[in-house]
Amino acid sequence: MYTRTLELLRWAATLFPSSHYAILALFLFIGLELLFVIHHWLFILLGILLVILVIGIVLIRSEEGDQFHPTQTILPTLAAFGFAAFAVYLPLTAFIHIYFVMCAVAFFFILKYGAKQAWPTWNAIISVAVLTTVIAPIIGWRFTLYTPVWIILLLVFPAIALMAFQSLLRFTDNTAEAGLISLIVAFVLSELTWLLQFLPLHFVVQSGCIVAAYYGIIQTTTAAYEGILNRKLAIEYGVVGSIATILLLLTASWS
Repeated sequence: MYTRTLELLRWAATLFPSSHYAILALFLFIGLELLFVIHHWLFILLGILLVILVIGIVLIRSEEGDQFHPTQTILPTLAAFGFAAFAVYLPLTAFIHIYFVMCAVAFFFILKYGAKQAWPTWNAIISVAVLTTVIAPIIGWRFTLYTPVWIILLLVFPAIALMAFQSLLRFTDNTAEAGLISLIVAFVLSELTWLLQFLPLHFVVQSGCIVAAYYGIIQTTTAAYEGILNRKLAIEYGVVGSIATILLLLTASWS
């Protein structure tokens, strides 16, 4: 029993190092709790939290020296924004504290694995979840704050472009090529976002459709970079994305 406990503690020590990953994740948790407690100053506190987190992300990533690339700050920054913005739409119940804990844990793994160039699989998985939390509240502002559609599109476009860019750059050293493809992906999905505004769908369902399309496009593109793309694989990605979208539309409330 003692040996197992010791091994568990050693594993935990490697998982939560004395570096600043865990500290910044803890700061995110504390910041989210403050947003919950002092919600009268929501937007001011949210802005301050994001500024401090971005500075912390840049400092942590720059500590890696030659392994650091500025694009590694994109995913953690979008995650910090998405986690905080999405929390605004959650009910003020005990569940929200569980959500804050989950966000802190996810943020830790994003800093430790998802943002690094050597972990493209982790990045692909985490990017989908992060993009959902980013897109959903942006579209939600149209429902709650009656934000014009053109402002929504101006926010959605760079979010998708940045997310796609940091993902594609893991498969190619050609920055211009990755940037061009990212802009095309962002333009296509921004058009999809605009079309969805004509349907009586909840903003979470709309964001799910957009993320499903994003997943299919990015997976197909990365498979092409890896040289494993064929007709069968392209059809599989298309079918998975279509099924996910159809399920979202069938389970949505059309009112």
